Amino acid sequence: MKRQILSTAIIAFMFTACSFKVPDVLSFESGDKYEGPLKEANICQKMERDNDKLACYKKIENTNSFAQLRLGTYYADKKDYKNATKYLNMAKENGNIYANLPISFLYYKGDGVNKDINRSFELLNESSSVDPVAAYQLSRFYLQGINTKVDVEKGIELLDFAGQKGVRQAQDMLSNIYKTGLFDQPKDKVKYEFWQNKLKNNVEDNNHKIYVL
Repeated sequence: MKRQILSTAIIAFMFTACSFKVPDVLSFESGDKYEGPLKEANICQKMERDNDKLACYKKIENTNSFAQLRLGTYYADKKDYKNATKYLNMAKENGNIYANLPISFLYYKGDGVNKDINRSFELLNESSSVDPVAAYQLSRFYLQGINTKVDVEKGIELLDFAGQKGVRQAQDMLSNIYKTGLFDQPKDKVKYEFWQNKLKNNVEDNNHKIYVL
């Protein structure tokens, strides 16, 4: 029974790399290097039609790393990996740490690049202290022993960071862990109810909108 529960949880925990359309956006402190570029890019994001958004992003694609990031994830979702890698690498080269997550998806699946789990791991590790969605994805590597030794303590630590920052999947995973005792963790009603309340009150996971066209 325990094995069946664990298998179900792991299946639900897999990367969703086949689509980058993941669920105003992240707010940064005044003076943060991301604040200005994100505000400019969000003007495009608020437009209703994709064609208008694309035209808007194209106008700032050479100077705005969030425009590059969103164009990259858009083209990856369309399976246009030539343009996806072009724009995502531009964003990373321009110092946008949030580009690590979608690039890691490409390496994990081998879409448009040579499959490289080690590179995927490195990219997530590099950005996990900043990007809570990257932290959530990296937790899977540690909890399942992908490209590294199983380290449940590290995996839970990453999940906790992501959950505290509002990543719904992490909150859901943590509530399941403490409800059922996944990964040999002791069942904990207090922690289960804590994460259930977090999940219930987290109507919209704003972390993901940073990547969306």
